[in-house]
Amino acid sequence: RTGIYAELQLFSSVRTGTLQPIKIQGGLKVRLSTILLVISFFTSLNAYAHEESTNYNRVSLDAAASTEIANDTIIVELYAQEEGSRADELSERVNEQINQALEHLKAHSEIEVATKNYSVQPVYNKSQIVGWRVRQSIELRSKDIALLSGKLGELQRYLKLGQLSFDVSAEQREEITRSLIDQALDAFNRRAEQISKRLARSSYKMVSMKVVVPDSASPYRFRVAHSMAETSAVTAPEFAPGKNTLKVRIDGMIERE
Repeated sequence: RTGIYAELQLFSSVRTGTLQPIKIQGGLKVRLSTILLVISFFTSLNAYAHEESTNYNRVSLDAAASTEIANDTIIVELYAQEEGSRADELSERVNEQINQALEHLKAHSEIEVATKNYSVQPVYNKSQIVGWRVRQSIELRSKDIALLSGKLGELQRYLKLGQLSFDVSAEQREEITRSLIDQALDAFNRRAEQISKRLARSSYKMVSMKVVVPDSASPYRFRVAHSMAETSAVTAPEFAPGKNTLKVRIDGMIERE
């Protein structure tokens, strides 16, 4: 009867949300929170034991596929920069140089143009502001490497060359990545089958899988020498686009049957 009484009190306490003491034979009082803690402990212990019994046949493994591919896109950063005592006048000169370059590029739809950072910074001398530096840059991107390379000499009449790099275009990267995923999956399956066979298991099933795809290839950057960046000559520079490596990796877990 005492046990039934305790169970009724426990049921009542759970329904009302109160943590009232439960009276058991002999005058012992046990709070609901203590009972719930004990129940939770044994439930967790049982779940852990069950997990241990089901995970011992699992194996983590990975596989990858990669390929070297020629860069097909040229990316150029050009900038205009002026220094002086009047920030407003410097801004006008910088805007004029940028606009001249943009006007020059209008006839070439093969070249994507994007205006980038614009900054006005103070110039210090012994902690005192003695002038201003105004700078704005544009980014040019094209798969017609010969065309953009040829235009660089002309554009340096107005702007300075800041950075130049080569990359794989998004379209080509997507196409190559699809093929690499297939190759990586084949390699993963071969490795999983090999592991199952060597461990005397007839088959396996997938538990989890993660496919790591390159967001973008690491651009091949061309180091721009100081003398080249400052020159106003119209001679077109020559560059070698180079190659990039695209890689797809698969991380997974299998369970041997």
